Amino acid sequence: MAQTVVTQAANNLLVLRASPDWATFDLESSRAFLRRLRLPDYLVVDFAALWDRHFRVDYRSLRARLKALALQTFSDVRQASLLRHEDWDGCGPDGGWLAFVDDDDWMAPTLFESLPATASTGDGVRWGSLRLGRVFAPDGYAPLIIQQRPLDRIVYTNNYAVSARALSGLGRAAFFEHDAAQASFDRPDFKVTASSEYLSCAVKHPCCTMSINYLMKLADFRADPRRELATFMDALQAMPLDGAPEWMARPFTQFRDIMIDAVAPR
Repeated sequence: MAQTVVTQAANNLLVLRASPDWATFDLESSRAFLRRLRLPDYLVVDFAALWDRHFRVDYRSLRARLKALALQTFSDVRQASLLRHEDWDGCGPDGGWLAFVDDDDWMAPTLFESLPATASTGDGVRWGSLRLGRVFAPDGYAPLIIQQRPLDRIVYTNNYAVSARALSGLGRAAFFEHDAAQASFDRPDFKVTASSEYLSCAVKHPCCTMSINYLMKLADFRADPRRELATFMDALQAMPLDGAPEWMARPFTQFRDIMIDAVAPR
């Protein structure tokens, strides 16, 4: 997959966080990433080997397809440019917003059209965040759902944007990851506006790090991952989009088709 993800110039900017070329990704390099998260460094290597033994589309190819879907939603965002974080100079667009995304997120085409046009005088903005996937909890692994996260002070991975003024004052490290951004948004001198619209979606698919960490602890999954994926696919294919924003329909349908193809038996 080509690694250039720069789109046309515009008043707003999407910055793609660290994202490998999944088609050629060296699985061994995942060990350092997992250690930084304080997770067992063998998780991705072992999961990928298990996945590849059971399903038609291998782990790396599936991640590449899911990234391509995410990039398509980013390129569909109007009034915006897209940059890899390696190509970002750490500044925000003059008079516009800058938002951060991961390579399995989806964004609404109307994202920047829907936000308050106050980036020249404000510091940050939040909007509604959707979450697609199973819910991980101490007491079990809940069914697949589309969750509308509460509209409150919480900054998730893809539901916030900042202005050039904020970046100049606090620096890129204060916003690049959502935990640091949360601390910045909570500052008493940080001017925050908000939108009640749901304009982004975090996709917790079976091959994301959070899912892998949970699934690889389950003896039943390690013995036969096809059972878990059959349950996941049954729920995915039966899931209604009632109540979800209209913009979700296209990426959701594409995601479902990608997964149907991926989990076919070898």
